[in-house]
Order: sequence, then structure tokens, then C-alpha cells
Amino acid sequence: MARRHQTLVPLSREHHDGLLLAWRLRTGDLATREPALKARHAVAFFESRLRAHFAAEEDVLFPAVRAGLGAQARLLDELVAQHHAIEAYAEKLRDGALCEVVPFCDLLERHIRTEERELFPLIEQHVSPATLVAVETALAEALAPAALPSAAEVRLAGDDEEKA
Repeated sequence: MARRHQTLVPLSREHHDGLLLAWRLRTGDLATREPALKARHAVAFFESRLRAHFAAEEDVLFPAVRAGLGAQARLLDELVAQHHAIEAYAEKLRDGALCEVVPFCDLLERHIRTEERELFPLIEQHVSPATLVAVETALAEALAPAALPSAAEVRLAGDDEEKA
């Protein structure tokens, strides 16, 4: 398997954390916890990690690579639409729609897999290395506010309570 271009590595690391959260909420250590706790985890992850991650992609990466992708740049529009849909799920969870945890996780996982399996290979294949290097610093700065604990490290009130 080919290694990611160094510019995309920080995004891939954050993608790993998103996949870990989805796994934890659906089948991992949080799967059997109360729905309200699961919803709080999803919302906390969205606010602490995904909001800055999406902004970095939309404001820095996507504009920089759009021209190099040509007709395949329509994938960027689909991904931005998914960003908005994930944000809408986070809002629903914040408002108490606890049944939206699994759909939130499903869309988050599908979105991450699309970026990792489709977008990033397209970028590495069609966008010049000079463009990627030029965007690297701006992307790192945009992601800096998201340099918080990983999904595995996030603990919320109620996490340490005994399971009922």
C-alpha cells in the first residue's frame, strides 16, 4: 500500500480518530452505554475535532486541489454536502434526537472511507506535488485547533460510572 503524501497525513490521522469513534459508539466500549452518553460523545467529537477538520478541508485543501482534479472535482462538492449532513446529525443529537447516533456514525464512516479511498488517491495522482507542499503549512495551521485528545482519550461525565 502506498504511503500518503505528507500533506494529507494529518487528515488521515484525524480520519482514524473518526473511524475509532464510530466503532466505539456502534460496537465498541460505548455501544452498550445509555443513548444520551453516546450522543454526548458524538457531539463532543464533532465540536472538538470535526468542525475544525471540515473547515480545514473546505477552506484550505479543497480550493487548492480543485483545479488539479478537473471533472473529478465534483467529488469535493459531494464531500462538502456530507460535511453539512454530518453537522445536521450533530445538531439533532445536541437537540436530543438520541436515535441519530448510528446514522451519524454510518455517515461519518462512509465519508471518511470516501476521502481515504477515492479523494486522496485522486489528489495524489492529479495534483502537483508543488501544490500539495504549498498547502501543507496552511493546512497544518487550520488543523492546529483540533490538536486535542484522540477519540480513545475523550472521556465525558458518566464514562466511569458502572454499567447498569
